[in-house]
Amino acid sequence: MRRFLFLLVLALAPVFWAEGAPNRGLWFWGSTTLPGGAPSTHGSIDVVGDPLEELIAVSFMTTYGVKRVYGSYQNRPVSEPGTIADWNAELDAAGIESQLLIDGTAVHIPAEVADLQDKIAERLIDFNILFASNPAKQFDALHLDLEPQGTYVWDSDTTGTDKRALLDDLAAVFAAIRTQLDTAGFASIPIYADIPFFWDKLPADGGSVAWADTTDRNDWYADLANSLEGLSIMTFSKSSSSALQTATAFERSGTFPGEVVVGIQPKTGPGQLWADYASFETVMLQLESDIGTDEATDLENYAFWRHAVATFIPSLPAAPEVIALPSPGGGGPYVLVKAKPGHKYVLQDTGGLGATHRWTDVREFTSRFPDRVEEFRLPVRLDRRHHFWRIDRRPL
Repeated sequence: MRRFLFLLVLALAPVFWAEGAPNRGLWFWGSTTLPGGAPSTHGSIDVVGDPLEELIAVSFMTTYGVKRVYGSYQNRPVSEPGTIADWNAELDAAGIESQLLIDGTAVHIPAEVADLQDKIAERLIDFNILFASNPAKQFDALHLDLEPQGTYVWDSDTTGTDKRALLDDLAAVFAAIRTQLDTAGFASIPIYADIPFFWDKLPADGGSVAWADTTDRNDWYADLANSLEGLSIMTFSKSSSSALQTATAFERSGTFPGEVVVGIQPKTGPGQLWADYASFETVMLQLESDIGTDEATDLENYAFWRHAVATFIPSLPAAPEVIALPSPGGGGPYVLVKAKPGHKYVLQDTGGLGATHRWTDVREFTSRFPDRVEEFRLPVRLDRRHHFWRIDRRPL
């Protein structure tokens, strides 16, 4: 079925906060995908270093209450230090903390741990030393995404004892990195880490980690505070505020005495946890209202969030505009259209709006990117006394 979108002003509603300003964190991976697995153009490799994309990203983050960015930049703090430093300064100017994100899984293999510490030495310690005279360009914190649950040892363990040993290995890596930063003169740099919500469950309650007892588990979490300032709890399978609160109740109980923030994923669309951005945002706002903005919310990740917002907006996020001479490149007038992802449009023209006038197709265009609003400049002719244009949206 065809749907006609006339040249009328369409305005998105402004963002309002129910209770106080949000205090959100955001994972920002180097390269990432859309919810369905297709490549995204919202990784840090695509954004950082592109002035327009950086401007759009910072605007998006400030609009949606992001106060912390957990950024993965691969080796760019070494190979492109000026670019990363300028990005950090942009975040700083917007009131956003820049945390360097380092990931890994094999916390039980010494060579892998040594490689991890080499990355921290080069990408954080050496980098911050290089920009010691300009703190706005430095990283504010280290954010570790070390996930032993992604190893073969974890997957093949049927008794839970290997899982328990891996968690001790993980705690030892946290401690070693804390010592590494302290020794290098960066005792003031806090360390944060991501952990899943299900590690705390005792064997008697169906947990897969062979905790000896409640004390064993509680001591492990409490001791993390010797190395870590805070935890982001990966709770990506829960779809209501009550379920998110239940899943993270232990982590938020104070057994770990540092900061604890609930993490969720804005993955929306067919087959995803959330049908659309509205259903996701409703739960996010409810969670922040229920437990407060100190404990909510961290969002994984920038690409998913951009996709969720872009695919939820009206079919035309802004009214088309007729641009008179001169146009870019010295050409004639054109119609400027901002198009929603995943749609085919047709620009139509008529000489009048009476019953005797018919709409004629002028140009067909299809949005190419699945995760962003695109801007099209469609040249038009002024060869009659009157021209009227409209946009016809058609099925792909």
